[in-house]
Amino acid sequence: MLRPEDRERIEAIVRLPTTQQRVAKRGQAVLLMADSVAIADVAMLVGANERTVRKWKKRFSAASPVDKLADDPRSGRPPTLSRRQTQPR
Repeated sequence: MLRPEDRERIEAIVRLPTTQQRVAKRGQAVLLMADSVAIADVAMLVGANERTVRKWKKRFSAASPVDKLADDPRSGRPPTLSRRQTQPR
């Protein structure tokens, strides 16, 4: 299900200290599912709902699961503060 080069990229993303928590959690779930871990066990290990893990499994069965780790842009009003203004000092 997961090509060796995709596995390496996902493992590298998960290890980065700057990776967003949700992206790291999805990456860990993908790696566990690639190792044939049961959905219920994956959900328990990454701290997600089983329904969510099933959605992830469907989402990551695409040609390039690495590209699907991050969220797609959402519609709606753009943020009014820049990242610089929202970072703690």
